[in-house]
Amino acid sequence: MKDTWTHHHVGIPVKDLDVAMANFATIGAEFQTPFLIDSRNMAEYLVYGKTPDPAVQTRGVMGKMGTMGIELLQPVAGHTVHRELLEKSGEGIGHIAYKVENLEAETAELEHQGFEVILSIRPKDRRTALYIDTRGRLSNLIIELMQG
Repeated sequence: MKDTWTHHHVGIPVKDLDVAMANFATIGAEFQTPFLIDSRNMAEYLVYGKTPDPAVQTRGVMGKMGTMGIELLQPVAGHTVHRELLEKSGEGIGHIAYKVENLEAETAELEHQGFEVILSIRPKDRRTALYIDTRGRLSNLIIELMQG
């Protein structure tokens, strides 16, 4: 990690978004309005380099737990990294997200080091995000890089 990366949030796959929000709220977490990620509404949504079939839908919500940003993600339809993590490891930290100044340059550098892009998301009107698979070398960790 470089000193130019800014920590944004910790992503947590959950089985039921509403239950998870209620549970986190009992320890003081505060949430924004839930959202739906639908791969059909994205300019680009690639899972392991391919357009998912069927389409992916994931319910999510951004929030805060103290000073730390959290994102809860409930897979609803289709296969994506969030469902894969939930099925393999259960609920818990799935990724750590950072804002970067130059997403393409940072991604190219990580790929040069042998890390693979496993999820690429480019909404029509918002940020661009890439999930980098570092699980084989960084203690089962996935890193999300977001254009800052």
